[in-house]
Amino acid sequence: MKTKYKIKIAQIISFFLRPFFKKNQIHIRNKIKWMLDLNEGIDLSIFLFGTSEKKIENLKQIFKSNTKLTIIDIGANIGSISLPLAKIFNKSKIFAIEPTNYAFKKLTKNLNLNNNLKKNIILNQLFLSKIKKPTKVWSSWNFDDNKSKHKRHLGTLHSIKKKSYISLTKFINLKKIKRVDFIKLDVDGHELDVLKSGEKFFQTNKPVIFIEIAPYLYPEFNYNCSELIAYIKELKYSFYSEDLKKISNINNYVKKITYGGSENFYLMNNYKT
Repeated sequence: MKTKYKIKIAQIISFFLRPFFKKNQIHIRNKIKWMLDLNEGIDLSIFLFGTSEKKIENLKQIFKSNTKLTIIDIGANIGSISLPLAKIFNKSKIFAIEPTNYAFKKLTKNLNLNNNLKKNIILNQLFLSKIKKPTKVWSSWNFDDNKSKHKRHLGTLHSIKKKSYISLTKFINLKKIKRVDFIKLDVDGHELDVLKSGEKFFQTNKPVIFIEIAPYLYPEFNYNCSELIAYIKELKYSFYSEDLKKISNINNYVKKITYGGSENFYLMNNYKT
């Protein structure tokens, strides 16, 4: 389904729910406290499902819950992945990276509501990049009528913290991270640039990656989906569905994604289903 249709459906659900709840009301989902605005797509997803990505829980088939993992959440937004993972893998350390002032403020508030998770999550207001240095990125999917929204995924731009640009490799070295087990990558078109910014790291490290692929989006960033796939293959990764089924021909597979839509994949170097 196209992203804009998903947003339209969410808009209808939000319309009927909002009269019963205050804006930025605290809700508890799966024993995690959230300050949510039901006029926002990601917030509504947390309200309905407890996270923005239900299939992220399939990580439990790859890692045991009591494993001490090192996780990097790139494009953490308001914490919709970081907080649930901190609860599932409660011995782990999660580096939550979010560049926009808008989402980082909400991420900080949500983490502060959960003292039991604060020890596991380190917040970083940074933009991971090799080349790109935008001043704004898409980080809000609200249901207001606004002509400045993205024409297809209906996102709203928000400003990035000044002088916050850093490569993935430099970030890992700066934080003295010895091992990375898992990376979540959802940066709405900047995926190739982020991956290239960690090229030196990926040459010797192959963490599991959870990535959103949106073929329609990349031409806006001067590359195409085939280039992204080719680069991922150069890094010695194979593609798996959200349900951890290996995809034999990823180029043919992505051609079936509805134009204007996206799909999540696990990237793994050596995994036996």
